[in-house]
Amino acid sequence: MLKKQNRLSRLTRKKEDKLFTFPFFNLRVSDNEEKITKFAFIVSKKIDKRAVVRNRTKRVLRSAAQELVKKYQVGKNIIVVSKKTLVPEQKEGVLKQLTGIFENRGF
Repeated sequence: MLKKQNRLSRLTRKKEDKLFTFPFFNLRVSDNEEKITKFAFIVSKKIDKRAVVRNRTKRVLRSAAQELVKKYQVGKNIIVVSKKTLVPEQKEGVLKQLTGIFENRGF
């Protein structure tokens, strides 16, 4: 579970986000005034109609983000929008892709 300080509330989402597209998910990234990285996760019913699958997908994304928060504190708001290709059992692949994004994109 992410700490409350690392969760992005609905009130702080911005419209001038930069969009990055990847095989498992899309990222919307914007700057924030704090030096804390905040995450929000969106898994729609288009992914799967069953709530169990959607919740498992969110758990996989949250656990990957929790490991990244420990390493990187960059002051960004990041919204992760899941795609249908993301399978909940692929935590290692998601973590590897998110880590590569953080290192290569300079977040």
